[in-house]
Amino acid sequence: MTSSGYRVFLSHSSKDKDFVRELYRRLTRDGVPCFFDAESIGWGDNWVRALERAIDECDYIVFVLSPDFCNSEWVEVERTSSMANDPSGLKRKVRPLMLRPCRELPAFPRFLRQTQAIDVSTTALFEENYPRICGGFGGVVRDDAILPDRTKLPPVHPLPPRHRMPYQSLEDKFVGRVDAIWSLYDSLFRNRTSVLQGKGVVAGTGGLGKTQLAIEYAHRFGSVYTGGVYWVDADRGFSAMLTQIGGAAGIDLDTKAEEPEQALQLWRGLGGGGLPYLLVLDNFPEAEALQPYLPATGRVHTIVTTRRQDLHHATVRLPTLSIREGVQLLNSGARQFGEDAGALVERLGGLPLALELAASYLNYRKDLSISALLGEIRSVGEMEALAAFATEYRDRLPSGHERDVAGTLQMSWNLAPDAARQVLRVMGELAPAPAPRTLLRRVLKGPERPGLRDGLGNGISELERLSLVELDPAGDPRAHRLILAFVRHRNAVDDASPFDTCRETIQEQMQRTFDNPDAGTSRELESLVVHAEFLLATDRLSANESSDLLNRLGQHHSTMGRFAAARDAFSKALTLTEKSFAPGHPSIASRQSNLALVLQDLGQLEEARDLLRQA
Repeated sequence: MTSSGYRVFLSHSSKDKDFVRELYRRLTRDGVPCFFDAESIGWGDNWVRALERAIDECDYIVFVLSPDFCNSEWVEVERTSSMANDPSGLKRKVRPLMLRPCRELPAFPRFLRQTQAIDVSTTALFEENYPRICGGFGGVVRDDAILPDRTKLPPVHPLPPRHRMPYQSLEDKFVGRVDAIWSLYDSLFRNRTSVLQGKGVVAGTGGLGKTQLAIEYAHRFGSVYTGGVYWVDADRGFSAMLTQIGGAAGIDLDTKAEEPEQALQLWRGLGGGGLPYLLVLDNFPEAEALQPYLPATGRVHTIVTTRRQDLHHATVRLPTLSIREGVQLLNSGARQFGEDAGALVERLGGLPLALELAASYLNYRKDLSISALLGEIRSVGEMEALAAFATEYRDRLPSGHERDVAGTLQMSWNLAPDAARQVLRVMGELAPAPAPRTLLRRVLKGPERPGLRDGLGNGISELERLSLVELDPAGDPRAHRLILAFVRHRNAVDDASPFDTCRETIQEQMQRTFDNPDAGTSRELESLVVHAEFLLATDRLSANESSDLLNRLGQHHSTMGRFAAARDAFSKALTLTEKSFAPGHPSIASRQSNLALVLQDLGQLEEARDLLRQA
């Protein structure tokens, strides 16, 4: 042991201090005395002399490598001192840890380029390599240093004495979010502040379970935040945050001071003891700046739940539930369901809130099977069925948030400007697939303008910001099937459905397939096929409209070389036409000729000859 009592000097960028603090905690607990500036330099000590003495006397110097480390002038002083003390490297004093890739940066220390670094760039790699790190310094890893099995949810633990947590854990009824809760843990471990949002088709929208995941994190990891766990209803504003945290932490704020000064008093009070604490800003509001809400001092992890996509912090995105996870949720109650449960998960798009309502309704209506429930949904529509479930099942989630899916989605709808709503109204009458911008522009009859003047582009950008759509690789918007069901509900309630314009536009565009289209036109028409087929699956087209659209689809399939699909479309078109017109009508003959040609392509020559004779 050195005269100073320290064995390891932790050299790092201040921007990586959260990781280094955890490393320091683990090493000192496991018997390795470390010099860590935030903990090892006393109040009033000469900072520079303390660093120089520690560098000289420590047996090892750990460089926590990252781009911030390489670009830090102060760290340059630390590592220069270490090289002067050990120029040949024979004493193997320097032990680098790779926190984030930086070896290719020009500022990466040249003397470390040939030195092996231990990779700690993810929590899993840190846990895997920690015994080697600790043992290399003469420490012994304690059993409780090993994290729980990351393939399972961590258990619920008592909260610390100081806390504000108005909601209970779902305990074993919380299912399907194992990866998400560990991703949140990893993100906080690396970044201190994490924005908790949704992912994928419904990124950030209501009903994904953002709040419940934050609740579960607080109950399952809260015990390590010995400074307290503080839940804030952020949608109630800045003053509510001051009141809620101040009251729970027992901090008397000067209520006559301006709010920014009260916030500084709050952060000083929470961070003054040096203990780690957790802050959860739930349902962070639209158009508020986040920075004033973030603690200015102290050892704090902050979780922000929001539907916004424009907060520039590390983001943990929630996907909808997979079929397996959704079935697990349905089976978390008294009843157990078989393979048909997957069909219900698919119908409801894996949205946790919708599945919770369905599961509760099925447990309430024990006589009802999943197949019968699916029949009811098909009969009355998703929004109406889910509203009925919410009415029958009156108890609430622990978070106390809106139980009605339509009400939850209405909040996002209310935030969207009119141009964005018009885009959604069109998408609601189309298939649950990417909606081509060219189709949207034609239906909305909006000219294409450059940059900020493009109404369609601005509308789609707003929908993406509000997490109501996501963009596919081509930049076309796509929405979750329950959002589209909600929009169809709004179209009907508001008597504002653009269905007829959608139908006319798709019919008109698909007619181009008879004009010897070039490759670009054929690709454009290909993006309309799923929407044309969706129109045909509704009962809102007349027989003649369906026949015409099927005929155009058949021609497009034939152009694309899909002759079996073309045969099916032409056959259905012919059947509908024969029901509408008397034998010998020119429309029937035209349909027969189209079908005969594709039958020839398929080698069904006898059937083709019969049709041509009839034509």
